[in-house]
Amino acid sequence: MTGLIYHALWIGLALLVIAAASAWLSRRLRVRETRRLHAEEALEALAQYAEWLAAQRRPAFQGDRVDPAAPLARVRELQQASFPELAPALVQLLEVHARTVDFLWRQQLLRVRDPEAWLESDHDGRFMALWREHCGVVHGLAERLRERAGELLVDAQPESVFPA
Repeated sequence: MTGLIYHALWIGLALLVIAAASAWLSRRLRVRETRRLHAEEALEALAQYAEWLAAQRRPAFQGDRVDPAAPLARVRELQQASFPELAPALVQLLEVHARTVDFLWRQQLLRVRDPEAWLESDHDGRFMALWREHCGVVHGLAERLRERAGELLVDAQPESVFPA
């Protein structure tokens, strides 16, 4: 093998290694950016859901009827796409959501059927207990999203994103 072929093979191998490293770095940066964007979108959807839930405390709430399932479904899509390790935390949030919606439904029925019993039912205290549970789960999920997404464009603490 001549010296020219020998050097050409080494240069070709070096270029191949450089191309592979470049492709790997490029993919890693794209994945990181996608995870960051998905984390921000999931945090926004969690905030929308928290705002909806906070509005439910007011019995005469007649504002926009937002479907609470839409933000939760978006969080679930984003979790499945970029954060499969957060599935248990999301299941916990959905369990709290199911209990909260059941409570709200029962309170609405009681308020319509027997307003006096509804007033005596300590609905606000029970709602606040569910709210505290909800806040704990959402804050935990938000912190885990922040940890896994790296640096976010939205630099907000959970207390400023989710109403207390």
